[in-house]
Amino acid sequence: MKNISEIQKKKVVIIGAGVSGMSAGIYCLDNGFDVEIFEKHFIAGGQCTGWTRDGVFIDGCAHWVVGTNPNSDLYPLWYHIGALNDQSIIHETEYFTKYVVGNETVTFYSDIDKLKAELLRVAPEDKKLINRFINDIKAYQHVRIPLNKPIDYMNLFELTNFGIQFLPLLGPYLRLKKMNVRDFSSKFKSPILKEVFLRVLDADFNFHSFVYIMQALCKRDAGVIEGGSLKMANNILKTYESKGGKIHFNSEVQEIVIENNVAKGIILKNGEKIDADYVVSACDAHFMLNTLLKGKYKDKYFDSKFSDLKNNPLNACMLFSYKVTKSGMYNYPKMVSIPCDEFEIGDTKVRFMSIRNHAYDKTLNGDASTLIVMIPTKDGTYDYFKAMDKKTYRETKAKFAELIRIKVKDYFEMSDDEIKCIDVTTPLTYERYTNAYRGSYMAFISTNHPKKLMRPGLIKGLKNFVIAGQWIMDPGGLPIALFSGKHAAIRICKMNKQKFVNKEEKAAKLKLFFSSKYKYTT
Repeated sequence: MKNISEIQKKKVVIIGAGVSGMSAGIYCLDNGFDVEIFEKHFIAGGQCTGWTRDGVFIDGCAHWVVGTNPNSDLYPLWYHIGALNDQSIIHETEYFTKYVVGNETVTFYSDIDKLKAELLRVAPEDKKLINRFINDIKAYQHVRIPLNKPIDYMNLFELTNFGIQFLPLLGPYLRLKKMNVRDFSSKFKSPILKEVFLRVLDADFNFHSFVYIMQALCKRDAGVIEGGSLKMANNILKTYESKGGKIHFNSEVQEIVIENNVAKGIILKNGEKIDADYVVSACDAHFMLNTLLKGKYKDKYFDSKFSDLKNNPLNACMLFSYKVTKSGMYNYPKMVSIPCDEFEIGDTKVRFMSIRNHAYDKTLNGDASTLIVMIPTKDGTYDYFKAMDKKTYRETKAKFAELIRIKVKDYFEMSDDEIKCIDVTTPLTYERYTNAYRGSYMAFISTNHPKKLMRPGLIKGLKNFVIAGQWIMDPGGLPIALFSGKHAAIRICKMNKQKFVNKEEKAAKLKLFFSSKYKYTT
């Protein structure tokens, strides 16, 4: 293997300036490559983003970020790419959500002892099932992600060592891997907990996904950076540019240049051709296969998923954002799920609303605040909106925004002039800004455990081409985007027959070991 000093600089072109694209860029720069990122949008971040409407900021991404605890495996990666730094203030996620069911409010605390006590308070008759659920969370705290290298690059010793780490959670994993949220909910005797667990995630979601989220929360490893998702993205961009990386905004890629099954560069929408030694696709997987690669390269994994959305549903949603001028919003729940009279948006039946209250972060909007109502949508809702003309589309969004506004106003005891709808996003919004297939904001919903823990970031038969991003592993999300970028750089180094260098990340780990300047607030 060659060292960095022994190689002639080669050029890496990255498609997409989301977390995975910028992460890949930073690690490639660390290893001596020239790197250029081409981004469709006029800002970095991809779906880790936010925007301003009517003078207030709307955070369009993170409820929490896994890996915010300095003692966690993911933290040094976030620290290395600059998403978190010594000045970062993290708002700890005190609870997953508060669920209002009739006259009862059930809080899914992040403190595992408080969570257990809360569930037993509500449903002592379900003590056995509750204890098992709590023990499963504790078992899942042994989960380790293969961060140092892709699984398909591990030797037998590394694979064995990696597998041994999973032994404490083998029993719960085998029991939960084919159980969805609906199935788990049905096991409760308490009608309140039946309802609550049906709201934690989409009913078709594999239940072990929720247990994984809870284990991170219970380890104090899932906070939110003060300043929001866009600040986090901009922090990463600063790191990338400080290392000499170049970025081109408003530069949508329409094709990958391929000669003799070797990626040679890209062609922009304006016709400009950019040569490269290696190409990284850090964008939507369907867009990559069918637009960038023109459908010329078949992939069994993705083809089986995209051709059967009934059994591999996409993560899609609508966000209804409201500007709030009512004082004291800090005293209301950060995240709450409230019931509502059932209504339909396309083929999506809405019977409860998940509300995010951003008043806890004073740096975002000062005295005003934003409330964001997230409505997970079924696949047909995309077609419902897609069939509309612009006028009908706007009117339909306004109709549902007002319906939801009234319900939210009543719950938070506001007057009409204290809450105003300022923005509505639909699956079409995600498609327009990020080329997201049918408006998916994450990868496929894990309805049952995938055949592979992680999909290799390569396309069979295509050389010098690497995939990064949340499509590498269901159900996607920021942590997967983060480490898939690192893995993309590892793959490029191997293609270039050079040793992957990771000195700066190791230095970050050492620094964190001796001194943690990490700041929490609740």
